[in-house]
Amino acid sequence: MEKNLEELLSDIKYRSVHGPVGQEVTGIHYDSRAVKEKGAFVAIPGHYTDGHEYIPEAVNNGAVVVFGEISRLEIEGDPKTYVRVKDSRKLLARVSHFFFDRPTEELFVTGITGTNGKTTTAHLADNVLGGETELVTTLTHLESLPEDEPVTTPEAPEINEIARINIERGVKDLVLEVSSHGLSLDRVTCVDFNCGIFTNLSRDHLDFYESMEEYAEEKIKLFSMLTEDDSAIVNSDEELSDRIIAETTAEVVKYGIEGNAEVSAEEISKTKNGTTFRLNSPRGTEDVHLSFPGLYNVYNALAAAALGLIRGIELSRIVERLQDADRLPGRLEKLQLNNGSDVYVDFAHNPGALKRALLELKDHYEKIILVFGCGGRSDRGKRPEMGEVATKYADRFFLTDDNPKSEDRKRILDEIEQGVGKRADYEVVPERRSAIEAAMDELAPGGCLLVAGKGHERYQVVSGEWIEYNDREFVEELARNKSLI
Repeated sequence: MEKNLEELLSDIKYRSVHGPVGQEVTGIHYDSRAVKEKGAFVAIPGHYTDGHEYIPEAVNNGAVVVFGEISRLEIEGDPKTYVRVKDSRKLLARVSHFFFDRPTEELFVTGITGTNGKTTTAHLADNVLGGETELVTTLTHLESLPEDEPVTTPEAPEINEIARINIERGVKDLVLEVSSHGLSLDRVTCVDFNCGIFTNLSRDHLDFYESMEEYAEEKIKLFSMLTEDDSAIVNSDEELSDRIIAETTAEVVKYGIEGNAEVSAEEISKTKNGTTFRLNSPRGTEDVHLSFPGLYNVYNALAAAALGLIRGIELSRIVERLQDADRLPGRLEKLQLNNGSDVYVDFAHNPGALKRALLELKDHYEKIILVFGCGGRSDRGKRPEMGEVATKYADRFFLTDDNPKSEDRKRILDEIEQGVGKRADYEVVPERRSAIEAAMDELAPGGCLLVAGKGHERYQVVSGEWIEYNDREFVEELARNKSLI
């Protein structure tokens, strides 16, 4: 795809231009390593590095235009054309939107935000919509060993390129996980959303935000982007939904279990292998047999069902498609052992998600053993809270590594221990494989092991080194070696 630079400049605001503007541009890039011949490079000041420092590399790789925030005199290298802008992140969103010919305006775009449940809700929504949807979720970019840490919501060039490609394929719906970072960092600023879904709010990312209030405000941003022609699907059992309803102009559809909601569930029955409930909606009532265990997955299914109703799908077809949905990797993913116990791998990496997973398992097992840790270079305040949750809801647990990254591993474990109760039955085993093996050796009939925190991830980052690793694969290998499967 090519666009004339002068044409692109006519759609954006900028402070000044140095150099010619008649050249063709073949791509929009924010990573200097990815720049190709005739590409445009947008220099973004980041938390750890400043994109302006990589302008020479971008030019050397073929960039014919560079966008940045600093003056031309301050930059190194000699770009053919330099465009100074006020905000590089907003510029990246806007120029990507126009470069790919405003693609999200041609699709029905649903954004899903909340602390937990975004991925499962998105994949259930995909099923409800008939599986002919383009999904952009945590699970749709599962590189074995990525060069950089994967993000929930991609940057604007990727979102717009995905949208354009799928328009050409004849796709009508785009379902996008919208993280708070995606909103704060303008990754979705020019996305034309038709529907927003809110799942829930609990503590997370307070390394990035100063307070839960600021974190909540970022979630609300998605719904302030909607117009009166759009739809807002909100969890009526969550306090933040009242603020979302007050601040959005979109038509609101509420889903829930406890309060008044247009789409609701009752007569809920839970087992190890799934959940049964009665789904009530403005278009009738149907019984649902969901293969996803957990009360929280009833909420996720209700949100997906509400989207299906908005899209004009018959309730019976919605239920049929919910029931056909396959369980997702790393979301209470179960391995049944031949000694009468089970092992679960789950992505729970914040206090709210860990609590929900443990409460669900408590309904089905005599004893719960837990293995978990906390990631490095992330919200340190949640670490003692995770220790409190483990103390309260697990019978025994092992503290271990979970992507310590470049942070001191011992400090992370010490900070988790600050929240551990005095009577807690636990051990600290820093090496993750060793912790899981020790926990599995203690499993007895009627009990289960929850390996939490990494879920679907296929890597471990220790001292800055990326190591290929997956909890599920390691658990299976270990069980096989111990003749447990």
